[in-house]
Amino acid sequence: MMVTRTQTLQDPYEQAKFQHWLPIEINQISPGHYSGYIHMLEQDQLSVCRENQNRTIHKRSVIDPESCTVSFFRNKQYSNGFSEYAPADGSLFFLPAGAEVDIRVAANVETVYFRFNQSVLLNKARAMNPSRWGALPTNLLCLDLDNLQSLDKFVEHIFQLVQDNSQSDSVESNEVLGDIVLEQILSTLNSSRLIGTEKNITLTARRRAKHTVNRVVDYIKAQLEQHVCPSISAICADLQLSERTLQYSFGAILDVSPYAYLRCMRLNGVRAALMQANNKNITITRVASHWHFLHMGRFSKDYQQMFDELPSATLRRALAA
Repeated sequence: MMVTRTQTLQDPYEQAKFQHWLPIEINQISPGHYSGYIHMLEQDQLSVCRENQNRTIHKRSVIDPESCTVSFFRNKQYSNGFSEYAPADGSLFFLPAGAEVDIRVAANVETVYFRFNQSVLLNKARAMNPSRWGALPTNLLCLDLDNLQSLDKFVEHIFQLVQDNSQSDSVESNEVLGDIVLEQILSTLNSSRLIGTEKNITLTARRRAKHTVNRVVDYIKAQLEQHVCPSISAICADLQLSERTLQYSFGAILDVSPYAYLRCMRLNGVRAALMQANNKNITITRVASHWHFLHMGRFSKDYQQMFDELPSATLRRALAA
């Protein structure tokens, strides 16, 4: 039976936790009060998800070994980034099992993804089009779809159908909906065109920039886990990258400076820890110190500027939940 889950969001931590099938990291990288929503339809190993938030976020993960996703941005395509790709109006993205998830979503953009068991989807796709799907995809595919609006309308329609069926308790109809979703995506994939990448100079440069950003973010995370807060000079020295390369790469992929991103990572780390607080022994000073904020007055000001509330308000809300 297809089940509907929905949640109003106050924090990217909630957004990540809601998607229990994927251990995803979501960082807020533009300042201000966070709000949004996420709607999920689920049936066995099939999901349809719509999510929106009013702040720019950076999402990172790895697709699990059995799943794959097909996704698109419903609006403001040019404001977003999907790995090294700058989406166009008809862009559709296929993420195979084991592929990296690396997405910058601009504020007030709704994203949609369909999740399938990869073997089920690709076995059917291969039967329909052996030449195209004979080789198993191992990396992100950027596809061009002439009529993305049709898929967008289908998403609206399928959510409405599930809502109507839930009111009528029609179990049989809900079972059929899963088959309808699968057939729609198979048709969509086979009517799309693969974006050529071989001679695209801009895409090649963005791919290098994305690789640099991934190296730096992984390095920062590893250092923070060892209770070391890396400086920009340390990042440049240890990874043998010039500051100019750092600035260009983060600007091209995430539209922020490397220093600003490091600060965002630390502030998001504090917020996630405060959101998960479950006893009164947790103190703001201890959490802030863990994330290398040593001047509490400056930290509180930075935190409020980023999330539009004091850290004490976040902790108080978590303890009251």
